[in-house]
Amino acid sequence: SAGRQNRGRGFDSFFPCHRVMTEVNNAPMYLMYIDESGDTSSIERGGSRILTLTGCIVNEADKHEIEKRFREIKQKYYQNPDIEIKSNFLRYANPKLADPEKSSPIKLYDQGQYDALQSEIQTFLKNIQITLITCVIDKKGYWMQYPAQNPYDVAYIFLLERFQFFLDFKKAFGLCIIDPREGRVVDKRQMDKELNITHNLLRWERGGFWKPCPRIIEKVLFSDSELTTGIQIADLYCYPIYHIFQYDKKRGEYHWFDQISSPKLYHRIEVIASATEKAGPKIDGTGLKFFPKETKKDFRFFE
Repeated sequence: SAGRQNRGRGFDSFFPCHRVMTEVNNAPMYLMYIDESGDTSSIERGGSRILTLTGCIVNEADKHEIEKRFREIKQKYYQNPDIEIKSNFLRYANPKLADPEKSSPIKLYDQGQYDALQSEIQTFLKNIQITLITCVIDKKGYWMQYPAQNPYDVAYIFLLERFQFFLDFKKAFGLCIIDPREGRVVDKRQMDKELNITHNLLRWERGGFWKPCPRIIEKVLFSDSELTTGIQIADLYCYPIYHIFQYDKKRGEYHWFDQISSPKLYHRIEVIASATEKAGPKIDGTGLKFFPKETKKDFRFFE
């Protein structure tokens, strides 16, 4: 009988959803806040050379303390802990800048206070316990191979695959939180429907070029950056990575990348047998995914 067949299987056998939630409750939970620098506009229309999508991974247990420290900085300089601080706002807040096209809603009028704010934010970003994963798309090279495809989709897929690697290593589960507005300020567009489709494929579908991501739970969560501290922090880490590739720089040529973003990139340890290569942490392909690989030769970063 069905009763005899099922005898001894236990409560979780009849309620697999309960089993999954029990596993989630007993495992660490990580939040990946996602932000982009660059755009998906064509280069001929003035779009960026590069699209960079960066995930800032935070242990849920650390979330409150990180937000608290960032809010204290905002309160100190603006008397408003809810004010939005992003990379371009911070860069253009410099009193030395007089260009009307580089205005900032958080403009400061004292150079000493601006220098102190920037220093304090850098120290904050250096010290908080987070991990970065970033995907850099060379748009020209990408469209040479896939002329009708949106590079944002493949960047998101690469990002989630690497988040899955991270979660596997930690034996944890994760949630993705992203601002669904993409593009330049003048032509922002909503990406929520497209991202939901891509996110669902990665979680449930098999047989594509992507790797399954079962440790990433639920749908992607959408939140405006002005309301979400984690996305603002992701933006502050994302721009320096974008800057290195957009302006064809290499290590040692941009302080924000060398001292702030690069040390936080997720890495794997490899033991190299070849005498021509160095053993140690490797970020290329893990914490930093560049695509397409055929155009790496065009960027000084990979020299």
